[in-house]
Amino acid sequence: MQFNMRHKMKLLKSGSKVDLFLERQLGSKLFTYKKIFTMLIPLILDSFFINVIILLTTAMISSSSQESVSAVSMINPLSLIMWSIFSAISVGGTVIVAQYKGSGNEAKIREAAGQVMLATFLVAIASCIILVAFSDVLVRRMFGAADPIVINKARGYLIGVAISQIFLSVYMGAFAIFRGMGATKICLWLTIIINVIHLLASMLFLNVMHLDIFGTTLSLNIARLIGSVVAVWLLMYPKSILRIYPRNIFRINRPILNSVFKLGIPFALEQVFFNAGSMIVQTYIVSLGTIYIAANAIANSAFSILYSAGLGVGTLATTIVGQCIGADDDSLARHYGMIMVRLGTVISIVSIIVLFPLMPIILNLYQAPEETLSIINKLLLIAIIPMPFFWSYSYVMPCVLRSTGDATFSSLVSLITMWSVRVGLGYIFTIKLGFGVQGVWICMGFEWVVRALIFYLRYRSGVWLLKKVIK
Repeated sequence: MQFNMRHKMKLLKSGSKVDLFLERQLGSKLFTYKKIFTMLIPLILDSFFINVIILLTTAMISSSSQESVSAVSMINPLSLIMWSIFSAISVGGTVIVAQYKGSGNEAKIREAAGQVMLATFLVAIASCIILVAFSDVLVRRMFGAADPIVINKARGYLIGVAISQIFLSVYMGAFAIFRGMGATKICLWLTIIINVIHLLASMLFLNVMHLDIFGTTLSLNIARLIGSVVAVWLLMYPKSILRIYPRNIFRINRPILNSVFKLGIPFALEQVFFNAGSMIVQTYIVSLGTIYIAANAIANSAFSILYSAGLGVGTLATTIVGQCIGADDDSLARHYGMIMVRLGTVISIVSIIVLFPLMPIILNLYQAPEETLSIINKLLLIAIIPMPFFWSYSYVMPCVLRSTGDATFSSLVSLITMWSVRVGLGYIFTIKLGFGVQGVWICMGFEWVVRALIFYLRYRSGVWLLKKVIK
């Protein structure tokens, strides 16, 4: 398998009207439109592929029992609370690497890469210990109202996922480095390797051996272990796009490490409280009954397919705008920031047009009862109505702001809107006003509207351009 980034895909005939138009709109002294799409397409495929695999594995779990899919949906926000901490550190690493890439300082890129790998691994170890040690307490305290069968399955799933985070942290750190460099094809191939192994192992352990929750966690750990080994090899082998050495990882560089944490900690806190909010939402969905827990879980899994391409644009925005900042070109950073948001809007619309008609086929994979499918269809319809207008401004725009170092503002806005709208207003709509699980999804749309407005005003102010991390 070759990862030679010099082999660029040829998207359109050179000199054609479309080619010239795209170059005028997207090209600059730093990027051609072909380079942008060469980075974007693997990111979209990467995100889409991950969410498809999650959908398929969730469908296989669902075919085992409604209790199993309910257990998984209950634990996901809980496990993500700790996972999001080192994930946020990797995002901070992407920003730092992208800015040093823009400045052309290869030695600093290596140093930053090593610090990202070390930080994510250590935090993952800590999160694993916490989740395993307190698994029983956490599950029973948060979801004590659930069926005892669901409780037991949830605890087993939490322990398995916690262990897998150690392996996940290694290749997440590698992803941060490659994405900051713009080497998104490498991330795509690594994602394919990991998730194909996960899918095949899940088919074996769930459909053939019928190991239920244990089979799910076993396949996850095997896939992530192999992924972590491949990721380390890709970073250290002699012909790597950015070869790092053990000394880059184990020799602490305080200024770079501080910069990584300066970006990562606000985003980590955002993700911690965001997922805590999701967990609270789960607690009042639990009170509605198992059918609504399952419907919400399946709807979230199916909806992730619709926004997966947009997430790829957000990741690209971090790389593109970050490299503009590293090159000390604020006007170009502003220019590409808005282009990324508009591109996210276009791709969201295309995703809805192409994928929403396929939802009946996708939902059949879950083998859910007709009553559950009816609820799921309503939830998806609630989400796709506001999505073309507000989703990109709500999720791609903060990636633009964060790429300069404006992490604290973005995180505070995300936290305040999550807790006030999705959690607080969601409780009123769901329980007090009797909307049921649909109330959570209605309030999710309201949250997008509020976030979009605030982030757009921040972008227009230009304050985010003053938050540069490297000097």
